[in-house]
Amino acid sequence: MRSRAHVVLGVVCNETRDKVLVARRPRHSHLGGLWEFPGGKVRSAESARQALKRELFEEINIDIRDCSPLISFDYDYPGKPLRFSVWNIHGWTGKLMGKEGQETRWVDISSITAADFPAANKGIIAACKLPAVYLITPDLENYTPAFVSELQGYVAAGVKLVQYRSKKSNYRKPLVMEMIDACRSMGAELIINSTPEFAMEVGAGGVHLNSTRLLQLSERPLPDDYRVAASCHNMHELGHAVDIGVDFCVLSQVKRKGSVPATGGKAGQPSFFSENILGWDGFSELVNQLPIPVYALGGMKLSDLGIAREHGAQGIALIGDVWHRPDAAARITRALTGN
Repeated sequence: MRSRAHVVLGVVCNETRDKVLVARRPRHSHLGGLWEFPGGKVRSAESARQALKRELFEEINIDIRDCSPLISFDYDYPGKPLRFSVWNIHGWTGKLMGKEGQETRWVDISSITAADFPAANKGIIAACKLPAVYLITPDLENYTPAFVSELQGYVAAGVKLVQYRSKKSNYRKPLVMEMIDACRSMGAELIINSTPEFAMEVGAGGVHLNSTRLLQLSERPLPDDYRVAASCHNMHELGHAVDIGVDFCVLSQVKRKGSVPATGGKAGQPSFFSENILGWDGFSELVNQLPIPVYALGGMKLSDLGIAREHGAQGIALIGDVWHRPDAAARITRALTGN
């Protein structure tokens, strides 16, 4: 089998992190004329970070000061098996320019589409558009008006993506629509852990599939202008999610509630028990095989965001470390801004 070339790419954002730098591939090259994220191949004896630093200086004249993993995956073009390591660039110096004569451009993150990029970039683009924190609502018997006010406080603190999770969501249509409006009014999005049909009926941003619904599907259940997410616990479920075209997954159980990370068992083994603890190594082993973003779930705290990213996560999905805690909004802001 042909060995995989290792490619590193950098996602370079502007100061307000609403635009990303892209470069156009030379017309005469493989996939010429398409846009791409700057980067290149890892040389022998180089680490991925070393290669990223060298490539971004050689291509766009910047010196990286701070970066973190965004997504890693394998992708096979005809005759070109590749391994991609993609990094968020948080700090850099230098005057941006296309040093190899390539056209460069700042584009709105919300406007980039996979059609303008090589096929391998679909998951990278999805990762660029997703936030670091995925907030999941508790499943309560009663939702008072104070609940929506609490949600608004978390959105104001920086939460951009919320999952409404309730076994009775279809019977709470007015509440769901109120939550959707509360999120949209501050630039956030709410998706529903329910049927795709109900998500479309209430005008949600998309649907979150539990593992049972996921495995019953043979194709993506909603058009591309809706988000489709899925809960997974093992490689079988993750692989099926990729096959039907979900936008991102949540993988659990990384930690027990209130625990330190477990070392984890066999990462690809099916989950026969509700607390099959993956640990960070087991989590990383699974997500680094996937071409789509994955959030870590299970015992997550806002303070786990850094370690989650270092192990290949898009970010963290959490419930208990936020809801009904008086200091939660301030901690959300600190986690997202680093202050």
